[in-house]
Amino acid sequence: MADIIAYLASPARPPSLRGIEDLRCGRTPSTYEARQSIEERSKQLRLEQERIDAEKERIDAEKERIDAEQERIDAEQERLNAELERLNGELERLNGELERLSAELQRLLTQRQDIARELEINQALLAPVHRLFPELLSEVFMHAVQDSPIWTQFVVCVLCSVCTTWRAVARDTPSLWTSIDMDYILGMFDPMLHLQLELSRQLPLIRRSSRQTLFEELSDAHLSRRGRALARLRLRNLPTLRVAEVNIDDSCALGALGFLASAPALRDLCICMVYQCTDDEVLSGFPVPSMPKFPCLTRLLLAINNDFPVSAYFAAISQLAPSLRDLEMVANEVSDWEETKPTITCEMPVLRTVDLEHYTHKFLTYITAPALQDVTLHGDALHLGEEDPTESLLDLLSRSRPSLRSFCLNDPMKGSADALLKCLDRLEGLQRLSMEDNEYGATKSPRMAAVLQRLICDENRPPIVPELRSLSVRCRGDDSSCLRPDVAVPLSQVRLSRKEPRVCAGRAVVALE
Repeated sequence: MADIIAYLASPARPPSLRGIEDLRCGRTPSTYEARQSIEERSKQLRLEQERIDAEKERIDAEKERIDAEQERIDAEQERLNAELERLNGELERLNGELERLSAELQRLLTQRQDIARELEINQALLAPVHRLFPELLSEVFMHAVQDSPIWTQFVVCVLCSVCTTWRAVARDTPSLWTSIDMDYILGMFDPMLHLQLELSRQLPLIRRSSRQTLFEELSDAHLSRRGRALARLRLRNLPTLRVAEVNIDDSCALGALGFLASAPALRDLCICMVYQCTDDEVLSGFPVPSMPKFPCLTRLLLAINNDFPVSAYFAAISQLAPSLRDLEMVANEVSDWEETKPTITCEMPVLRTVDLEHYTHKFLTYITAPALQDVTLHGDALHLGEEDPTESLLDLLSRSRPSLRSFCLNDPMKGSADALLKCLDRLEGLQRLSMEDNEYGATKSPRMAAVLQRLICDENRPPIVPELRSLSVRCRGDDSSCLRPDVAVPLSQVRLSRKEPRVCAGRAVVALE
């Protein structure tokens, strides 16, 4: 309606009818023209009136819609106000619950502190052995039984009989149950045997027995967990066997190790040769067992307790050459038989570590080892001057130039140092050198003193072992902490001359650690 009033009052409104204006002005236009003008004007006014009515209807509809929207907004506001009141009430309830829980938590913390103080008082009243953690008590048990050949009986009779705590710790220590002495087992249905197999939890087993029948009754799975005194066993399927220790105490047959032929995963093998033989038996060749094929074997420990020459085992060891990485040989001081050098040298392409005792150092003269890195030689302290292990090493170095990183020599250190010095001259990359004079009661070590004199760095002399970083010198005797006089002085000079990196005769020398 306001739009209509504004339109009528608008200055753009058309003027009055022409005829009327003419009459007012004293003119007398044609009546027909005046009527025609009036009709046209009336028609325009009617159209304008219809437009105004339509606009009024639209405005009224819009007003009704706005009124309805206002009613909806008012209703929504009332609902939101009610929801806000409800949430405020819930917030007050939760705040009250939080205060209650905080008070309960504080009460529990105070109670926990009281219990902790009471536990500390009770713990202080216990015997010292009961204060140990189970893990530490388990270590104590292991140290207690490590030197006992029949430690399982000790565990059962002592450790498991003191108290429930000790019994529980002993049962939860699998290493205490890995030694099974079959002579104390009544049979395969003995509960003690099955209990040990359960408590050992798949750890490697050490089994001892003078009766073969019990071993024959063991399953392949149990035999795959290591064993001793197995030389008489029949061939077994041992696909998971990783470590084997075999003692051959009686007469040896060529197939004594045949029971291991089906152990393709074997990685660590220890063989102890104890059996003896007569001169007549040696005439047809030393009775040494044949070595099955072990494609994964990387470590071999050979204990020669029957004084056989090391050359007698050359053929057996040669079969392991493609994969053997670590070789250790132990033996008595001297052999009762002469060495027979093989006609063909054995190449051991992946051999990294050798540890040879007494006369077994002669094995170095039978092989080439281009990858050798660590050598340990133990000389004979009872037969001075008869054996020089460094001569065997020099023979190897003259045929093969391995990049040795560590060399350890335990020797009486008597006689000439020429062979040892020649070895060191060929070991330019040596980083660790350990020398020990293992002769008891000696007052001098001339061989060691000569080597130390040569190790002293001089600017005008080419150095030996220029990359040496670690040097260890020991003299065995009543007081191992004291060095012999002829060794102490040059050792001090060596350490002083290699205290800092330097250059000698154009060669760089690293500092000792």
